[in-house]
Amino acid sequence: MNIRQPYQFVLELLKRGAGTPLGRVPVVADWEPVLEAARFFALRRFPLATCGEDVVAELRPAWHSQLGEPWVGGFEVGLQIPGAGEVSCLVPNSYFKALAVDASAPLVKKGTLEAGELFDFRVTAYPTPLNALAKATPRPRFEVAEVSTPLPLKLSSIKDFQSRSFVFGEHHEGDLPVFIPQEVLAEVEQATLAAATVETASVLIGHLHRDRDDGDLFLEITAQIPARNSQGTATKVTFGPETWNAVQAAVALRGENEIWAGWFHSHPAAAWCNPKCPPEARANCSLQRSFFSADDCDVHRTVFSKAFNIALLVTSTDAGLQRAMFSWRNGVIAQRGFHIIGNETEQKNAVAPAAPATIGNAENEKPCP
Repeated sequence: MNIRQPYQFVLELLKRGAGTPLGRVPVVADWEPVLEAARFFALRRFPLATCGEDVVAELRPAWHSQLGEPWVGGFEVGLQIPGAGEVSCLVPNSYFKALAVDASAPLVKKGTLEAGELFDFRVTAYPTPLNALAKATPRPRFEVAEVSTPLPLKLSSIKDFQSRSFVFGEHHEGDLPVFIPQEVLAEVEQATLAAATVETASVLIGHLHRDRDDGDLFLEITAQIPARNSQGTATKVTFGPETWNAVQAAVALRGENEIWAGWFHSHPAAAWCNPKCPPEARANCSLQRSFFSADDCDVHRTVFSKAFNIALLVTSTDAGLQRAMFSWRNGVIAQRGFHIIGNETEQKNAVAPAAPATIGNAENEKPCP
């Protein structure tokens, strides 16, 4: 894939509240999540399209609706598909959040920012100099050809799945529809309860389907494979090569041509809170709500980086088990809703109502006082 970047993005860090400039840093980003989002969007829109080495991707700023150029309200990834046309997706500025956090570290070291002090950032963009665009690169010692591997797709009717399921959580237009059987949910919820005060995890497997009516894609979860060799503590779960090898062997043994669709893990929030806290304080404690930590984001980015990959979180709270699902949305991890295959009246565990979760924020990782 050929990438064009006619503009150079720049981060500007600002003092929270006062808006005092703290510094400017050129953006050196990993663009793969947004490129993967555009490739998958092309697959959804153009069933016969292939994203090989002749595809051209362009990263271009979406100017701020009020401030205008050079202030950026987001950026657009445009993908030129030979013989099909262009697809594009709009990426929010939150894509640069982790880079802004990294850029703040030297400011903390210098004393310009206090450790843990909140700050704001904004993004600007300036035309890339022509000499930089035309600059010749040294001839590589060897060349790597990108080979596009077709995803295994099943031709099905999404209406059939919808007739056998109910919606959980808030639906966002454009999200890939996800269907998960009630039995699989019951299994991960039971695993959460059995793990008690430590985290547990599994890999979700399933099938991608193409709807025979409108041609769009949707994801079906068929099973969860426990991460047998993972190491769980009260605050994290870690995986090793043995975990992935065991999952791969289990998938092969099933012989259903299933794909790695995502992962599940638990948060034993009820065990994190101070038992001496009064009930009203525990009810309002941030640890009693779902959150996708920075470590969770790292796992998802490293292992489950495909645009269709999902993350299911079950949090054990005082009010019951709280479900939350996350997935990629235009290259950014976002909370989303999903469909549960089964009968809504046959819940096997006490389930707390769906609630907004935080993603990648350190505030939720502080110990209970």
